[in-house]
Amino acid sequence: MNFMTKSILTACILCVTFVAGYLVGSNAQPTTSVLNSSETERNQHTTDSSLTTTTSAFNTKKSNAEQRASAPAPTDKSEGSIVSEEPLHVDNGDIIALFNDFLTYSTSNSDYKEYGKKIDDIRNILISSSADLALLLEYFEQVPLDSQASYMLVSIIMGLPQELSKPAMQRVMENALLKEGPENATNFLELVARTGVKSPSITSSLKDIAIFSEKDEETLRALDMLMPYELNNVENQQVRERLLAAINTSTNPDNPYYFSQLLRFSNTDQREQLALDAFHDESNTEMQSIIMDSIQAGTLDRSAALREILFSIAKQDQNELQHQAIYTLLYRFDLSQNEYNDITQGKNLNIENIHF
Repeated sequence: MNFMTKSILTACILCVTFVAGYLVGSNAQPTTSVLNSSETERNQHTTDSSLTTTTSAFNTKKSNAEQRASAPAPTDKSEGSIVSEEPLHVDNGDIIALFNDFLTYSTSNSDYKEYGKKIDDIRNILISSSADLALLLEYFEQVPLDSQASYMLVSIIMGLPQELSKPAMQRVMENALLKEGPENATNFLELVARTGVKSPSITSSLKDIAIFSEKDEETLRALDMLMPYELNNVENQQVRERLLAAINTSTNPDNPYYFSQLLRFSNTDQREQLALDAFHDESNTEMQSIIMDSIQAGTLDRSAALREILFSIAKQDQNELQHQAIYTLLYRFDLSQNEYNDITQGKNLNIENIHF
Protein backbone atom coordinates (compact mmCIF):
# COMPACT_ATOMS: atom_id res chain seq x y z
CA MET A 1 0.00 0.00 0.00
CA ASN A 2 1.52 3.25 -1.07
CA PHE A 3 1.68 6.43 0.96
CA MET A 4 -1.32 8.09 -0.72
CA THR A 5 -3.63 5.20 -0.04
CA LYS A 6 -2.72 5.16 3.67
CA SER A 7 -3.38 8.86 4.01
CA ILE A 8 -6.87 8.58 2.48
CA LEU A 9 -7.76 5.60 4.73
CA THR A 10 -6.63 7.43 7.89
CA ALA A 11 -8.70 10.51 6.99
CA CYS A 12 -11.82 8.39 6.50
CA ILE A 13 -11.42 6.69 9.91
CA LEU A 14 -11.01 10.07 11.69
CA CYS A 15 -14.09 11.44 9.93
CA VAL A 16 -16.26 8.50 10.92
CA THR A 17 -15.02 8.71 14.51
CA PHE A 18 -15.85 12.46 14.72
CA VAL A 19 -19.34 12.03 13.33
CA ALA A 20 -20.15 9.16 15.69
CA GLY A 21 -18.89 11.10 18.71
CA TYR A 22 -21.01 14.12 17.73
CA LEU A 23 -24.16 12.05 17.36
CA VAL A 24 -23.70 10.32 20.73
CA GLY A 25 -23.08 13.59 22.50
CA SER A 26 -26.13 15.37 21.08
CA ASN A 27 -28.58 12.53 21.93
CA ALA A 28 -27.45 11.90 25.55
CA GLN A 29 -29.88 12.89 28.50
CA PRO A 30 -28.53 14.95 31.44
CA THR A 31 -28.00 12.77 34.50
CA THR A 32 -28.60 13.57 38.21
CA SER A 33 -26.28 12.43 40.93
CA VAL A 34 -27.45 10.23 43.79
CA LEU A 35 -26.61 13.08 46.22
CA ASN A 36 -28.70 15.56 44.26
CA SER A 37 -31.57 13.06 44.12
CA SER A 38 -31.49 12.60 47.90
CA GLU A 39 -31.38 16.37 48.42
CA THR A 40 -34.44 16.81 46.23
CA GLU A 41 -36.38 14.12 48.10
CA ARG A 42 -35.42 15.62 51.46
CA ASN A 43 -36.60 19.08 50.37
CA GLN A 44 -39.89 17.62 49.16
CA HIS A 45 -40.37 15.77 52.49
CA THR A 46 -39.70 18.99 54.42
CA THR A 47 -42.29 20.85 52.36
CA ASP A 48 -44.90 18.10 52.89
CA SER A 49 -44.15 18.02 56.64
CA SER A 50 -44.65 21.79 56.97
CA LEU A 51 -47.95 21.59 55.13
CA THR A 52 -49.12 18.76 57.38
CA THR A 53 -48.16 20.71 60.54
CA THR A 54 -49.99 23.82 59.38
CA THR A 55 -53.10 21.84 58.48
CA SER A 56 -53.04 20.08 61.85
CA ALA A 57 -52.77 23.39 63.72
CA PHE A 58 -55.72 24.80 61.77
CA ASN A 59 -57.83 21.76 62.50
CA THR A 60 -56.92 21.99 66.20
CA LYS A 61 -58.03 25.63 66.38
CA LYS A 62 -61.23 24.76 64.55
CA SER A 63 -61.91 21.92 66.96
CA ASN A 64 -61.32 24.18 69.98
CA ALA A 65 -63.61 26.81 68.52
CA GLU A 66 -66.31 24.23 67.99
CA GLN A 67 -65.95 23.00 71.58
CA ARG A 68 -66.29 26.54 72.93
CA ALA A 69 -69.69 26.81 71.28
CA SER A 70 -71.45 25.41 74.32
CA ALA A 71 -75.00 25.72 73.01
CA PRO A 72 -76.73 24.45 69.88
CA ALA A 73 -77.66 27.00 67.29
CA PRO A 74 -81.27 28.23 67.56
CA THR A 75 -83.70 26.90 65.03
CA ASP A 76 -86.49 28.60 63.16
CA LYS A 77 -89.41 26.24 63.66
CA SER A 78 -91.58 28.19 61.27
CA GLU A 79 -89.38 27.12 58.35
CA GLY A 80 -88.40 23.65 59.45
CA SER A 81 -85.29 22.71 61.36
CA ILE A 82 -82.83 25.29 60.02
CA VAL A 83 -79.58 25.61 61.94
CA SER A 84 -78.06 29.06 62.24
CA GLU A 85 -74.62 29.57 60.69
CA GLU A 86 -73.54 31.42 63.83
CA PRO A 87 -73.98 29.16 66.88
CA LEU A 88 -74.67 30.83 70.22
CA HIS A 89 -71.47 31.08 72.24
CA VAL A 90 -71.81 31.09 76.02
CA ASP A 91 -68.95 30.51 78.44
CA ASN A 92 -67.89 31.33 82.00
CA GLY A 93 -70.85 33.20 83.36
CA ASP A 94 -72.19 34.52 80.07
CA ILE A 95 -75.51 32.82 80.88
CA ILE A 96 -76.06 35.48 83.56
CA ALA A 97 -75.26 38.27 81.11
CA LEU A 98 -77.52 36.67 78.53
CA PHE A 99 -80.40 36.50 81.03
CA ASN A 100 -79.90 40.11 82.12
CA ASP A 101 -79.86 41.22 78.47
CA PHE A 102 -83.13 39.37 77.98
CA LEU A 103 -84.57 41.01 81.10
CA THR A 104 -83.66 44.45 79.78
CA TYR A 105 -85.12 43.59 76.38
CA SER A 106 -88.40 42.37 77.90
CA THR A 107 -89.02 45.70 79.64
CA SER A 108 -88.64 47.85 76.53
CA ASN A 109 -89.75 45.72 73.57
CA SER A 110 -93.00 44.16 72.44
CA ASP A 111 -91.70 41.87 69.68
CA TYR A 112 -93.12 38.64 71.08
CA LYS A 113 -91.49 36.49 68.40
CA GLU A 114 -88.03 37.77 69.34
CA TYR A 115 -88.99 37.59 73.00
CA GLY A 116 -89.83 33.90 72.66
CA LYS A 117 -86.65 33.23 70.68
CA LYS A 118 -84.50 34.72 73.43
CA ILE A 119 -86.21 32.51 76.03
CA ASP A 120 -85.66 29.46 73.82
CA ASP A 121 -81.97 30.36 73.42
CA ILE A 122 -81.52 30.47 77.19
CA ARG A 123 -83.43 27.22 77.69
CA ASN A 124 -81.37 25.44 75.02
CA ILE A 125 -78.20 26.43 76.84
CA LEU A 126 -79.55 25.21 80.17
CA ILE A 127 -80.59 21.89 78.63
CA SER A 128 -77.16 21.30 77.12
CA SER A 129 -75.04 22.58 80.01
CA SER A 130 -75.56 21.50 83.63
CA ALA A 131 -72.86 23.98 84.67
CA ASP A 132 -74.81 26.90 83.22
CA LEU A 133 -77.99 25.64 84.88
CA ALA A 134 -76.24 25.47 88.25
CA LEU A 135 -74.85 28.97 87.72
CA LEU A 136 -78.28 30.40 86.90
CA LEU A 137 -79.85 28.70 89.94
CA GLU A 138 -77.17 30.21 92.17
CA TYR A 139 -77.96 33.60 90.68
CA PHE A 140 -81.70 32.96 91.20
CA GLU A 141 -81.16 32.55 94.93
CA GLN A 142 -79.60 36.03 95.11
CA VAL A 143 -82.30 38.07 93.39
CA PRO A 144 -85.23 39.51 95.37
CA LEU A 145 -88.22 37.18 95.28
CA ASP A 146 -90.67 39.95 94.37
CA SER A 147 -88.53 41.23 91.48
CA GLN A 148 -89.30 40.81 87.80
CA ALA A 149 -86.08 38.79 87.45
CA SER A 150 -87.41 36.23 89.92
CA TYR A 151 -90.67 35.78 88.01
CA MET A 152 -88.78 35.51 84.71
CA LEU A 153 -86.41 32.89 86.12
CA VAL A 154 -89.32 30.79 87.36
CA SER A 155 -90.91 31.00 83.90
CA ILE A 156 -87.69 29.99 82.13
CA ILE A 157 -86.86 27.11 84.47
CA MET A 158 -90.41 25.72 84.55
CA GLY A 159 -90.28 25.63 80.74
CA LEU A 160 -87.41 23.12 80.80
CA PRO A 161 -88.07 19.38 80.54
CA GLN A 162 -89.56 18.11 83.80
CA GLU A 163 -86.52 16.01 84.63
CA LEU A 164 -84.57 19.29 84.81
CA SER A 165 -87.17 21.79 86.02
CA LYS A 166 -88.51 19.87 89.01
CA PRO A 167 -85.17 19.14 90.77
CA ALA A 168 -83.94 22.63 89.89
CA MET A 169 -86.90 24.39 91.50
CA GLN A 170 -86.87 21.95 94.42
CA ARG A 171 -83.28 22.95 95.12
CA VAL A 172 -84.16 26.66 95.03
CA MET A 173 -87.18 26.17 97.34
CA GLU A 174 -85.31 24.05 99.88
CA ASN A 175 -82.40 26.50 99.97
CA ALA A 176 -84.86 29.35 100.53
CA LEU A 177 -86.26 27.53 103.56
CA LEU A 178 -82.78 26.85 104.96
CA LYS A 179 -81.73 30.49 104.84
CA GLU A 180 -81.62 32.33 108.12
CA GLY A 181 -84.11 35.13 108.45
CA PRO A 182 -87.75 35.82 109.32
CA GLU A 183 -88.90 35.57 105.68
CA ASN A 184 -87.48 32.15 104.85
CA ALA A 185 -90.78 30.27 105.28
CA THR A 186 -92.71 33.02 103.47
CA ASN A 187 -90.32 32.87 100.52
CA PHE A 188 -90.53 29.08 100.44
CA LEU A 189 -94.33 29.20 100.37
CA GLU A 190 -94.29 31.78 97.59
CA LEU A 191 -92.09 29.57 95.40
CA VAL A 192 -94.25 26.50 96.02
CA ALA A 193 -97.36 28.50 95.11
CA ARG A 194 -95.77 29.87 91.91
CA THR A 195 -94.50 26.55 90.61
CA GLY A 196 -96.81 23.89 92.03
CA VAL A 197 -93.77 21.64 92.44
CA LYS A 198 -94.34 19.03 95.13
CA SER A 199 -92.18 16.29 96.59
CA PRO A 200 -92.16 14.34 99.88
CA SER A 201 -89.67 16.80 101.40
CA ILE A 202 -91.67 19.84 100.28
CA THR A 203 -94.91 18.33 101.61
CA SER A 204 -93.20 17.63 104.92
CA SER A 205 -92.04 21.26 105.13
CA LEU A 206 -95.56 22.50 104.35
CA LYS A 207 -96.95 20.41 107.20
CA ASP A 208 -94.34 21.74 109.62
CA ILE A 209 -95.22 25.32 108.71
CA ALA A 210 -98.95 24.65 109.00
CA ILE A 211 -98.58 23.13 112.47
CA PHE A 212 -95.75 25.08 114.08
CA SER A 213 -95.58 28.51 112.41
CA GLU A 214 -96.44 31.41 114.68
CA LYS A 215 -97.55 33.52 111.73
CA ASP A 216 -101.21 33.14 110.79
CA GLU A 217 -100.64 33.99 107.14
CA GLU A 218 -97.98 31.29 106.84
CA THR A 219 -100.21 28.69 108.47
CA LEU A 220 -103.15 29.46 106.19
CA ARG A 221 -101.05 29.52 103.04
CA ALA A 222 -99.40 26.21 103.89
CA LEU A 223 -102.83 24.65 104.46
CA ASP A 224 -103.98 25.96 101.07
CA MET A 225 -101.26 23.83 99.48
CA LEU A 226 -102.01 20.70 101.48
CA MET A 227 -104.72 18.11 101.05
CA PRO A 228 -106.26 16.33 104.06
CA TYR A 229 -105.17 12.90 102.77
CA GLU A 230 -101.52 14.02 102.91
CA LEU A 231 -101.68 14.14 106.72
CA ASN A 232 -101.65 11.17 109.03
CA ASN A 233 -103.98 11.03 112.05
CA VAL A 234 -101.49 12.66 114.42
CA GLU A 235 -100.70 15.47 112.00
CA ASN A 236 -104.38 15.99 111.26
CA GLN A 237 -105.12 16.36 114.96
CA GLN A 238 -102.24 18.84 115.33
CA VAL A 239 -103.60 20.93 112.47
CA ARG A 240 -107.10 20.95 113.94
CA GLU A 241 -105.77 22.01 117.37
CA ARG A 242 -103.78 24.79 115.72
CA LEU A 243 -106.87 26.03 113.88
CA LEU A 244 -109.17 25.80 116.90
CA ALA A 245 -106.65 27.78 118.97
CA ALA A 246 -106.65 30.51 116.32
CA ILE A 247 -110.47 30.54 116.08
CA ASN A 248 -110.80 30.93 119.83
CA THR A 249 -108.83 34.17 119.60
CA SER A 250 -111.78 36.49 119.19
CA THR A 251 -109.65 39.35 117.80
CA ASN A 252 -108.21 37.23 114.99
CA PRO A 253 -109.39 38.72 111.68
CA ASP A 254 -108.72 35.44 109.87
CA ASN A 255 -111.20 33.47 112.00
CA PRO A 256 -113.66 32.77 109.14
CA TYR A 257 -110.88 31.43 106.95
CA TYR A 258 -109.48 29.37 109.81
CA PHE A 259 -112.94 27.89 110.25
CA SER A 260 -113.16 27.06 106.56
CA GLN A 261 -109.83 25.22 106.80
CA LEU A 262 -111.00 23.49 109.98
CA LEU A 263 -113.97 22.09 108.08
CA ARG A 264 -111.62 20.81 105.35
CA PHE A 265 -109.41 18.92 107.79
CA SER A 266 -112.28 17.41 109.82
CA ASN A 267 -114.17 14.19 109.21
CA THR A 268 -117.93 13.98 108.63
CA ASP A 269 -118.95 13.82 112.29
CA GLN A 270 -116.54 16.56 113.30
CA ARG A 271 -117.79 18.88 110.55
CA GLU A 272 -121.44 18.52 111.59
CA GLN A 273 -120.61 19.20 115.24
CA LEU A 274 -118.62 22.30 114.26
CA ALA A 275 -121.62 23.52 112.24
CA LEU A 276 -124.11 22.96 115.05
CA ASP A 277 -121.82 24.73 117.53
CA ALA A 278 -121.49 27.70 115.19
CA PHE A 279 -125.27 28.04 114.77
CA HIS A 280 -125.77 28.06 118.53
CA ASP A 281 -123.83 31.32 118.67
CA GLU A 282 -126.28 33.71 116.99
CA SER A 283 -123.65 36.44 116.69
CA ASN A 284 -121.30 34.21 114.72
CA THR A 285 -122.81 35.07 111.34
CA GLU A 286 -119.55 34.84 109.36
CA MET A 287 -119.03 31.20 110.27
CA GLN A 288 -122.71 30.41 109.78
CA SER A 289 -122.41 31.78 106.25
CA ILE A 290 -119.34 29.57 105.66
CA ILE A 291 -121.35 26.55 106.82
CA MET A 292 -124.13 27.32 104.33
CA ASP A 293 -121.53 27.69 101.57
CA SER A 294 -120.08 24.32 102.56
CA ILE A 295 -123.51 22.70 102.42
CA GLN A 296 -124.13 24.17 98.96
CA ALA A 297 -120.67 23.01 97.81
CA GLY A 298 -121.35 19.52 99.08
CA THR A 299 -118.47 19.45 101.57
CA LEU A 300 -120.86 19.36 104.52
CA ASP A 301 -123.54 16.68 104.71
CA ARG A 302 -127.23 17.64 104.73
CA SER A 303 -128.27 16.34 108.14
CA ALA A 304 -131.76 16.60 109.67
CA ALA A 305 -130.40 18.82 112.47
CA LEU A 306 -128.91 21.31 110.00
CA ARG A 307 -132.14 21.26 107.95
CA GLU A 308 -134.15 22.27 111.00
CA ILE A 309 -131.77 25.12 111.86
CA LEU A 310 -131.86 26.45 108.29
CA PHE A 311 -135.70 26.43 108.28
CA SER A 312 -135.63 28.48 111.46
CA ILE A 313 -133.30 31.08 109.92
CA ALA A 314 -135.31 31.15 106.67
CA LYS A 315 -138.41 32.31 108.58
CA GLN A 316 -136.63 35.16 110.40
CA ASP A 317 -137.21 38.31 108.37
CA GLN A 318 -134.69 40.28 110.42
CA ASN A 319 -131.89 37.73 110.04
CA GLU A 320 -129.21 38.90 107.58
CA LEU A 321 -128.66 35.28 106.50
CA GLN A 322 -132.34 34.62 105.71
CA HIS A 323 -131.95 34.61 101.92
CA GLN A 324 -128.82 32.46 102.06
CA ALA A 325 -130.64 29.94 104.28
CA ILE A 326 -133.59 29.88 101.84
CA TYR A 327 -131.35 29.27 98.83
CA THR A 328 -129.46 26.54 100.70
CA LEU A 329 -132.71 24.77 101.49
CA LEU A 330 -134.06 25.15 97.96
CA TYR A 331 -130.97 23.88 96.16
CA ARG A 332 -129.62 21.28 98.57
CA PHE A 333 -132.59 19.77 100.43
CA ASP A 334 -135.70 17.91 99.35
CA LEU A 335 -138.74 20.10 100.09
CA SER A 336 -142.48 19.54 99.86
CA GLN A 337 -144.69 22.09 98.12
CA ASN A 338 -145.95 23.30 101.50
CA GLU A 339 -142.39 23.77 102.80
CA TYR A 340 -141.47 25.66 99.63
CA ASN A 341 -144.47 27.98 99.99
CA ASP A 342 -143.75 28.48 103.67
CA ILE A 343 -140.24 29.89 103.16
CA THR A 344 -140.70 31.72 99.84
CA GLN A 345 -144.08 33.43 100.28
CA GLY A 346 -143.70 37.17 99.94
CA LYS A 347 -139.96 36.91 99.20
CA ASN A 348 -138.36 38.41 96.11
CA LEU A 349 -136.20 35.47 95.10
CA ASN A 350 -134.40 34.58 91.90
CA ILE A 351 -135.15 30.87 91.72
CA GLU A 352 -134.32 28.57 88.80
CA ASN A 353 -134.37 24.83 88.25
CA ILE A 354 -136.00 23.96 91.58
CA HIS A 355 -137.39 20.43 91.76
CA PHE A 356 -139.86 19.14 94.37
